[in-house]
Amino acid sequence: MELLKTKKLLLVLLISIVVFQSPKIVPTYAVTYTTPKISSGGSSYDLYLKLDTTSWTRDSTYYMYIGIKVNSFGSGMYDFHEIVLSILFDDGSGYEIRADSEWGMINTEGYTYEVEWYFTPSFITPDSFSVFIGSEFWEDVGLGDPFTDDGWTWCVDITINDPEPPLLSNPDDINYEEGVEGNEISWTAEHTNPDYYEIYQNSSECDTGVWESGTPIIYDIDNLAKGDYSFTIIVFDNYGHSSSDTVLVHVQDTMPPTINSPPDIVFEESTTGNYIIWSANDTNPYSYELKRDDEVIGAGSWEINTQLNFSLDGLEEGEYNYTITVTDESGLKVSDMVKVSVIGSSKTGSNFLVFSTIFFVALIPLVIVRKRIQLKDISFKK
Repeated sequence: MELLKTKKLLLVLLISIVVFQSPKIVPTYAVTYTTPKISSGGSSYDLYLKLDTTSWTRDSTYYMYIGIKVNSFGSGMYDFHEIVLSILFDDGSGYEIRADSEWGMINTEGYTYEVEWYFTPSFITPDSFSVFIGSEFWEDVGLGDPFTDDGWTWCVDITINDPEPPLLSNPDDINYEEGVEGNEISWTAEHTNPDYYEIYQNSSECDTGVWESGTPIIYDIDNLAKGDYSFTIIVFDNYGHSSSDTVLVHVQDTMPPTINSPPDIVFEESTTGNYIIWSANDTNPYSYELKRDDEVIGAGSWEINTQLNFSLDGLEEGEYNYTITVTDESGLKVSDMVKVSVIGSSKTGSNFLVFSTIFFVALIPLVIVRKRIQLKDISFKK
């Protein structure tokens, strides 16, 4: 049997040898190939192959058994020794691999020498190949032991199937409040030969990388504006197979704007530099409306983290209620009211005080004169 050179490693395999000292009772296999042969010394023997299936999947382990059984020794022969059992895989394109067993011996008719083989086809294994078996041995007759090489015998054709695509989790769709942090999508994929992944936001690629079986793939979805989004992941294995999943993300705005509450204001009429200052905030600001009592005196748009300043200068003495209402793009709104009291000017009060003082001082002499006249009258009468 010609030793063939391996041009490319197509299979990962481990070999163990089992020698039986008595006839072996073997289980029934789905595929058993047996070919009867006659040795150079005239002995009758069977060369056989046993396996469970001829359809293999990559990355799975399969068992094959090659054996030789002596049915009867030829005249003067009493053993097979230095037995070597061989297996050959050939994909038909020039790539071949061969494996040989250790030496064995059979010295009793009906006995078997069997080798157990373990095969794990990998991602570089061809899609199909043929299996051939062969044996070499010597027969013992004392001197001039005959040598037998029965060449290669075809047994079966094996087909190689790719494993199932990666197993990928299916997270629930996500709803979250705009501006709230800590939102993420976590996928977990499983496969014996993981490769890489791609993530798409709507239809645009937003992330890619390698993945490991059983390790979560986490994607941050914070800081999205209000709206609806789809995030699709595609995970690939080394065979080019893929699995995908889509998570729908709804970013909502159910929180109304926030606004501070300035204190009520009291100032004197005709003074300047009097303001109401409101601070409003929202992720989607839209408009404001300002009322003095029931009259709308201002309206417009506002921005995130903005201050709304309104002058009170020029108001006449009196009491006023200033109410502001701020609205966001979702129509949510919040209001605040500031009470404004305008008191009379202190200058007017001062003039009145001066006039009253002058009038009182001028009136005193008149009162004194009158009293004197009265005293004179009273004195006069006496």
